[in-house]
Amino acid sequence: MSSNNKVNKDNYVFITKDHKPIRLSVVNSRLKKIDSVKNLSTHIFRHTHIALLTELGIPLKSIMERVGHNNPQTTLSIYSHVTDKMSKNIIDKLNEIDLLN
Repeated sequence: MSSNNKVNKDNYVFITKDHKPIRLSVVNSRLKKIDSVKNLSTHIFRHTHIALLTELGIPLKSIMERVGHNNPQTTLSIYSHVTDKMSKNIIDKLNEIDLLN
């Protein structure tokens, strides 16, 4: 925290009006009250964030630094599954290859 007891609001998704982070247990408690989604928790936001960074082609090392992983295997094995968009992107790039030249 800085000297004025405020945190960098850009580092958090859930903050109060005073720029203080809301405890994850509070957010998770509120998310569990949503009946339409089973087992909804803050972890899904982390997972989605990493999947979006992967889709954008952000380098693995940058993603690891952002989410605090020390071992690339953690990020690769848990989060970096290939999304539909990435699969389509691979096919498009392969189709662009001119094999006749």
